[in-house]
Amino acid sequence: MKKILLGMGYLTWMVCNIAILYGIGWGAFKLLQSESVGGFLLKLAGGMVMLFLVVILSLLCLALIAMLFEDKKMEEKLDKLFPEDF
Repeated sequence: MKKILLGMGYLTWMVCNIAILYGIGWGAFKLLQSESVGGFLLKLAGGMVMLFLVVILSLLCLALIAMLFEDKKMEEKLDKLFPEDF
């Protein structure tokens, strides 16, 4: 049962990331429709900040799933991404 829930957690994480990719494409389309340089730069800056925050949040959710279900392989991979001493 634990492995089924772990797989469902990873599947949910992957589906959310696919939805985020759709949102990035939609944002790029809106960015190309900008009517002024100022609007373009404002949307670009906002999009870059949002993208950074979404990537951090996605990695933290993946770490939460791995820790919740004690997936040692994924925890080791994530330990390489998030070193303990900054």
